[in-house]
Amino acid sequence: MNTGRIDAISTAISKCGYSSQLDVIAFANSVRAFNNRGLSDVNVHLGTFELPAHSLALVAQSEYFEKILGSECKEGLSREITFSEGSLQAYWRVFEYLYTEEYSEDPCPTLDAQAETENDDELSKDLRVYSLAEYFSINGLKEHALSRFKSKISRLWVSEIFPDCIREVYGSTSDPNCDMRKAVVEVTRENRGELWVKKAYRELIHEGGDFAVDLMDELM
Repeated sequence: MNTGRIDAISTAISKCGYSSQLDVIAFANSVRAFNNRGLSDVNVHLGTFELPAHSLALVAQSEYFEKILGSECKEGLSREITFSEGSLQAYWRVFEYLYTEEYSEDPCPTLDAQAETENDDELSKDLRVYSLAEYFSINGLKEHALSRFKSKISRLWVSEIFPDCIREVYGSTSDPNCDMRKAVVEVTRENRGELWVKKAYRELIHEGGDFAVDLMDELM
């Protein structure tokens, strides 16, 4: 566990109201086990699946969860947090990262039928995790997902799914300075000759929009 993570957890210990050394040790041990009911004090619902969680692990690393769990809103009082929209696999990977500092490429087999129907292709995984990391204000995860995404598109720009990946990047972000947008524009610029012969890529350019504008700005 790195120093920054230890400092964040130490700060969260006081925020969550834990003071005795035994409480601190017990809770620090519990957050090492992802999807473990030991000392769990929060239930996260991903569709119909219930994921046991610990306020310490969530509050220590996310301003979103710090605000929710520290308030008197419905979720804060009940300690029941539900996510049913969007990619359930991406939510699973976010919580996996909060406990392990990593997330798996493989889909979670215990999520319900909704997750089974998701398009969980290799390029979508990191993009969706990045979007949630931004929403939950988890900076370490945001940087990690971006790094993994860049590594993949440096190899997979030749794949048939790359144009759809670009569409999803631009459809899920609004900041013109978004690092995800910059990443796909840069890879496209570097490989524009090979990409232009692909029908799917030409169709993407003909659609116009922010991507076409950003690419032209990069080429000029």
